[in-house]
Parts: sequence; structure tokens; C-alpha cells
Amino acid sequence: MQTNEKTIHVLSIDGGGIRGIIPAIILRALRERVGTDLHRVFDLIAGTSTGGIIACALATACHGGQPYQPGELLEFYLGNGPGIFRKHWYTPLRQLLRPKYSPVFLEGILQSAFGETRLSSALTPLLVSSYDLQSQTPFFFKSHKIARDSSYDWEVWKVARATSAAPTFFPPFHLQRGREDYALVDGGIFVNNPAMAAYAEARRLYPTHTDFLIVSIGTGDRRDDIRYARAKRWGLLCWAYQIVPVMMDSVSEAVDYELDSIIGSTVRSRHYRFQPELTIAANAMDNASPKNLENLQQQARAYLADVCQRLEDVATQLRQERGSAMPGIGYAADVAQA
Repeated sequence: MQTNEKTIHVLSIDGGGIRGIIPAIILRALRERVGTDLHRVFDLIAGTSTGGIIACALATACHGGQPYQPGELLEFYLGNGPGIFRKHWYTPLRQLLRPKYSPVFLEGILQSAFGETRLSSALTPLLVSSYDLQSQTPFFFKSHKIARDSSYDWEVWKVARATSAAPTFFPPFHLQRGREDYALVDGGIFVNNPAMAAYAEARRLYPTHTDFLIVSIGTGDRRDDIRYARAKRWGLLCWAYQIVPVMMDSVSEAVDYELDSIIGSTVRSRHYRFQPELTIAANAMDNASPKNLENLQQQARAYLADVCQRLEDVATQLRQERGSAMPGIGYAADVAQA
């Protein structure tokens, strides 16, 4: 098989609820350095949960025929976060018996943000993760799959809702396609950091290419510091509060290790991980208090100051031609076999 020397550019965005503020700020800085929309420099954009929402916004023609800009996504989180994660006096009791939050506000703003846009409007291949409870299997929304099966042309707001249905926080999303029936939850339960899944998909999409640039954006490294003395007597109720963040964080860190090992063994492929440690911002995925919204922004800005040169190095590589020959929105026919 003849190989192509052009480098395939892959963007991956983690899950993390309101902490999506952090990748929005990092991506705004990256976009400023690249000097053009991110869908023009990435050959695949992938996301999970809040990262899935960001990926959909950056990679589809959902905003007056254009994608959203990262700065607009920052305003999206700041303006809507308190409504999505609105707490009431009965919230502690509610979460014992039902999902912590009603999905009504979330679904309303997703429908407002994405309108009637469909996945087929993707401007570059888009990969968004979810998990089907009924079949107990991972479920990936793939824009490039539509070329051979038009029934996969979902409305983008539904894709965003499915990928962000975090267990215990929101109810599953019911998605139907003919006789097929899915109960979808947050893809973060198995791939909160979708970088490895994105790399695998990119290898499948571009089989003649050997060089890959993986840019992986996190939502902040939690520091829960759960000690043995605290956890040794936990039963079902106590673990219910901790299992989701513990599981999602462990998956993310495992992906970092795996990708560094795999990419590090190749000659030209590179893996750049941007993940600040949370020191002033809250760990919780649903802390949308005014103070924490400001702390998340401060955390991201302080991190950017530390990685300024590294981000510039990535931007320099991205300013080169995309690895694929896909001319923007017309790419679908070229990947019909993916």
C-alpha cells in the first residue's frame, strides 16, 4: 500500500460538564494562533459529553451556515451553565431517587443552539461518543457514516443531548431509528477522553497515511484525594456519589498513557495533551456558581500562560495543509467506506 506523507490532524475534547469552559478557552487561544476556523485545519474532530457538544459546535454548519467560534462557546457555558445545573432546596432528596437535574432546560438550549442542523452538515469528519444501555455497547455518532447510510443523519441537538446524558445527573436520551431503539447515556462512562478512539477512527478513515498529529484537550485534572480511611466503609449509596467522576477520570488518564506509548513509538506522529490541574476551580462537573465560573476561567488563563510556547508549536504545525484532500463540506463521498 502506498503511503501519504501528509500529516493527519486530529482534535479530541474531553467530557467534564461545566468544566467545558476550560477547553473553550484553550481552543479560543489555539484558533487565534492558527488564524482560521478549526474545522479547516483538523481532519477529524472528536468529543465526549461536554466535549461532544463543543465538537458538534466547531465542526457543523449549525450557526447561520457556519460553525460556532470557541469564544462563542465560552459565552454559551457562562450564560447557560447556571440554568442547566440549577439547584433547588429539594435537589439532595431528588438525586436519591431520580436524575439530579431535569433535562428540559438542557434540551431547550441545545435545540436553540443547533436548530434543525443535521449531522450531514459536518465540515470535517465528526466523531461523538455515547453508550447504549439497551445493547450494553458503545455508540459512536459518525458524520462520515452518512454517505453510505442516510438514516444516520441525526439532528445535531440530539447528538449533543445523547453524549452529555451523564448518569445520575441527567436521564438517558431515547433515540429511535426505524425499528432500532436506543437508550443513550454519556460516552464518558467508557471514553471520557476520546483521543484514543479518535486516533483509531482516523487510522480507519485515512488508511494510506502514517503520520498523525493528535491534539487532546482536557477539562481539568481533578484532585479528589480520596483516602483509604474515608473509602473503606463505602457502600452503594456513598459510591453512587463518587463512581462517575472516579471512573471518568481514570479512563482519561489511561488514554493519556496509552497514546503516549503508541504515538511515542512512531517516527513522526505526535500527541499533545493540554490538561490543567484544578487548583482553584471546583472538581464538580455541575458547580455553576458565579465564583466557580470565574475560577474556571482563571484556571484556564493561568494554564495558557504556562503552555504558551507549546500551544504555538501546535499552531505552527496546524497552519500547514490538512493531511486529507477533503475539500470541506464535500468530504462525505470520499469516506463512504468508513
